[in-house]
Amino acid sequence: MRYSLGFVLALSLAGLQFIAIIIVVSTSYVSSERAMLEHARGLMDEAGANAAEHTKRFLEPATEITEQARRLLNNGLVSTTSPDQMEQYFFQLLRTEAQLSGIYYGDEDGNFIYVMNSDGPGPYRTKLITIESDQRTIEYIWRDAEYGVVERSFDPNDTFDARARPWYIEASQLGSRIWTDPYIFFSSQQPGITVAAPIQGEEGQLDGVVGIDLDIADISLFLSDLTIGDSGAAFIISDDGRVIAHPDPARISTRNEDGTMGFIGIDDFSDPIVRAAFADFDSRISSSTQPVQSEFGFSGQQYMTLLLPIPDIDLPWNIAVFAPENDFIQGIRDNLSRNIWIAAIISIVTAVAGLILAELILKPVRAFAVRTSLVSQGEVSTSAPQPRTYNELRAANATLINEIAQRRKLDAKLQELNRELSHVTRVNMMGQMATGLAHELSQPLTTISQNLDTALSVAKMDPAPNEELISILSELDEQAHQGGDIIRALRSFVRKDKGTPQSFELKELVEQTQRLVRQELEAGAITMETQIPELRPAIGNRVQIAQVLINLLRNAIDAIVTAETTQRKITIKALQLPDAIEVRVEDSGPGVDPELTLFKEFQTSKPDGLGLGLSISRTIVEAGGGDLWYDERSQQFRFTVPCETH
Repeated sequence: MRYSLGFVLALSLAGLQFIAIIIVVSTSYVSSERAMLEHARGLMDEAGANAAEHTKRFLEPATEITEQARRLLNNGLVSTTSPDQMEQYFFQLLRTEAQLSGIYYGDEDGNFIYVMNSDGPGPYRTKLITIESDQRTIEYIWRDAEYGVVERSFDPNDTFDARARPWYIEASQLGSRIWTDPYIFFSSQQPGITVAAPIQGEEGQLDGVVGIDLDIADISLFLSDLTIGDSGAAFIISDDGRVIAHPDPARISTRNEDGTMGFIGIDDFSDPIVRAAFADFDSRISSSTQPVQSEFGFSGQQYMTLLLPIPDIDLPWNIAVFAPENDFIQGIRDNLSRNIWIAAIISIVTAVAGLILAELILKPVRAFAVRTSLVSQGEVSTSAPQPRTYNELRAANATLINEIAQRRKLDAKLQELNRELSHVTRVNMMGQMATGLAHELSQPLTTISQNLDTALSVAKMDPAPNEELISILSELDEQAHQGGDIIRALRSFVRKDKGTPQSFELKELVEQTQRLVRQELEAGAITMETQIPELRPAIGNRVQIAQVLINLLRNAIDAIVTAETTQRKITIKALQLPDAIEVRVEDSGPGVDPELTLFKEFQTSKPDGLGLGLSISRTIVEAGGGDLWYDERSQQFRFTVPCETH
């Protein structure tokens, strides 16, 4: 069978293009898969190290508070013979450190004082056991946040003796600070741990032991914020195989045979993937003190695991991380399949286009061959006018050149889009890193605040207090709390979004977003004013509404800075509607360019912008039942958020 030249040309062009695309795509897939798996292992290493460092920093304040209390009690700055002084000192420490559940001191005579968080008549409860002339008195005092007495009661039947407790016995025998094994607090049913240290008299004899109950549930909260692929997770396992912290804290507690609550073992964990991932936990943890990576298969999927001992703490805890490979490479596999189909479609289209193009090219060529033959035979004069087919040949050549130029332009655009998408990926990664950064900064700020509160408490106990020193310490404490507020606002903004509408105070949200852009406001010498009356609670996705506010504020800041206006001010107003709250953002900039189509994707006046902010913001607001628009008359961006009607 003979085929026309046009068919052969079209088939060859389509076939070569298909083969070239398949080779490029396959090569790219193999290298991309290898790179993504290496990147995934790096992310798991970073997540494990981040979790280990956070746990270490989380425990450090408890050890510092214990050592601080030990020094003050040993030196007599807080007298162990004055229950009032100790109660006030313990109260200040407990109010400052949110993760502390209770602080207590027991002595060799059986006296005991315990200040703890409470769900009773007051937020704080003190338990006092005093022994005088063999007379034992047990008193309970509930106090409010200002140290005021709410209620008192006595319990003559209480038989508690601190000297018989494991923390007292171990600390007194070792003569140094100790950590107990983790356990479930009886009252709050939250996971906790105790750190205790002995108090010695002037002659080195044991006077008593000071202890701190530490609520470790916040570690599970931190683990729930870690992003490890789409379905990976990190948790903490003790050397004896018990799960101490997990992104879902409800899974870690179990009832023991004696009826008490404890931590579930890895072999009994409810998730079969977790059991399969760390089935050989004992051998892996005993074989190395370095991070151990491994892989395993489960239900047709491949998983990666990491086991990392937590360094520099006196506890036998380990970070365990696992994630399915598909979380990192499934997109590449889907993209490979999609590219193969695209290559096939392109090849078919190329074949059809090749047939048409070949016909356009060959038609004048055939006519040229016929004319050449006729000229050689003397049937046509060389001076005769050129046929129309020559013009068609030139037109076809021009069409081909133009097509090549258009393809090149489509490529300088694809590269630009790729750069923008890479930028978006980097920004997303920075958002994930901000979560860990917010957690890490909160620990030293909390320690600073706690030490300042302690210093203030000690300074005020002086019979002749130095007012200038108290003023300086108070100002430092205020600044530390302000830094903590900023960190909490950042942590709330970057927290993993659950997508559930909830009730929240809009005024508080505006204040938090203002803290997040404060540096940009100060850099641009821009003042920000809020006019927000008393409003009913708003209903929506708090994190997404914060995203809308920050986007509008940054647009306003950019407009003012770019225009270099003398008046540099942003105003946020809120108006209570019958069933919604209307928010208005106004700036002293030049207004919106009339040639710009607002709320349309990729429409922006910024040289380095993507043009997606307003479009995404409108989608967020409309998904929550509100609306976002631009009022040209007042030059204000306005949006509404549903609110409670009662």
